[in-house]
Amino acid sequence: MKITFIVPPPTDRNIPERVAGCAYLLYYVPNIFILSAAAVLEKGGYEVKYSETTIKKWNRARFLTFLREDLSDVYCFYSVNLSQATDMQALRDIRDISKDVPVIFFGPAPSDRPAEFVIDEDTYVVRGEPEYTMFELIQTLDGKSGIHGVKSVSFKANNEILHNVNREPIEDLDALPFPARHLLEERDAYYNPKLGIRPFTAVLTSRGCSYRCIYCVPSSLSFSRELEYKHFAGKKPPVRKRSPENIIEEFILLKSQGYKAVNIQDDQFVWGEERTIKICDGIKDLGIVWGCSARSDHLNEPVVKAMANAHCKFIDLGVESFSQEILDDIKKDIDVQKNEEAIKLVKKYGISAKINIMFGASPLETPNTIKKNMEEVKRLRVDQVMYNIANPFPGTEFYKIAKEKNLFVYGDYKPVNVAKEANIAYPHLNKTDLEGAVRRANFAFFLTPRFILKNIRRLGSVNALKAMFKKLF
Repeated sequence: MKITFIVPPPTDRNIPERVAGCAYLLYYVPNIFILSAAAVLEKGGYEVKYSETTIKKWNRARFLTFLREDLSDVYCFYSVNLSQATDMQALRDIRDISKDVPVIFFGPAPSDRPAEFVIDEDTYVVRGEPEYTMFELIQTLDGKSGIHGVKSVSFKANNEILHNVNREPIEDLDALPFPARHLLEERDAYYNPKLGIRPFTAVLTSRGCSYRCIYCVPSSLSFSRELEYKHFAGKKPPVRKRSPENIIEEFILLKSQGYKAVNIQDDQFVWGEERTIKICDGIKDLGIVWGCSARSDHLNEPVVKAMANAHCKFIDLGVESFSQEILDDIKKDIDVQKNEEAIKLVKKYGISAKINIMFGASPLETPNTIKKNMEEVKRLRVDQVMYNIANPFPGTEFYKIAKEKNLFVYGDYKPVNVAKEANIAYPHLNKTDLEGAVRRANFAFFLTPRFILKNIRRLGSVNALKAMFKKLF
């Protein structure tokens, strides 16, 4: 069988970002969640293709031509909330051309709402972690087994949507093959401006996060995993980590393939001092620059020093707010002082401190707390900041709160560009207030001479800087 994974052309000008899964595209990161599932299929003897049409700048007409000419036996779509409309349009296009070709959806949106994707008896949803479920489903479609025995699959039979029992999270991540990066058609299209060098790729060293933030949409794979686990266990799944030896082996392979930059795509990379230092010691002589996300309370001097020595160039810190009351209300389980200490420690070792600030995740947010966030960013001389407006994603505790308290300005969740548009409002802080606040905060940070001069050097040109501003304003 020939299986094709597709990222279809968007239905509007905004391209959904599918790796983090909660915003629109700023730059292309290889979707290693797709490539990991593809690697398992290849290992099982199947022919696999991957077509990211947005990189190739296909319009819908070109996509339809592809569908008419293509001979794939199965099509697969990795779908997030922001891409659901686009992916369902692609399904309709496929059905207009190939009435009964199997189509498989996976990712957080179909994991959360499979019934919205299973529109006929040739459409399937793979819930949660896709690798083994996808392989078993493909075997079923290839006539080698029965679909009722494939865990975490939703499908339609006799006009009824059926949901097979849930699959437990994958225990041994080291047993998975490395992502099938050779399927990428245009390797140099992928880039992370925070690292500033190509060829660039992504690596996943762990799955999941053990914390309880009410708003959190972790990496789209972790969110799929979390949603599926919560369906039967009622709680978050345990964190699973690859061994340092397995991670180092993948970095050595990437070095041999010519990669120079890596984004570690974990929700939280630093899981213990010993493990982190062992990874850093194993990759430091490869000369690969990299960055990651980490909680402030997992960083200490030995860890950050080891990361710097291993060519770590940035650490994303989920600060969210400099108000302790807000942090407590959104169940961040961290204190403001620890965030400040982590920013200073990261900068001490020459690593770029990039922080995330979210407006409106708590009713305790006020114009004064917003102003304080902007002042603290300036005082701490943060290297990079991403200001967003909180949008309660389906499947989160924040979504339940927003529904109960009628916070949604459109009546329910709506995919919006959280860097610009609000989907919630409070009596004292309406939609216009939140949108104006994020706009002012971005202007205050990104239009300072210090930021512009530093980032012209980093991005390489004024045009690249203008392109970044266009995404924000």
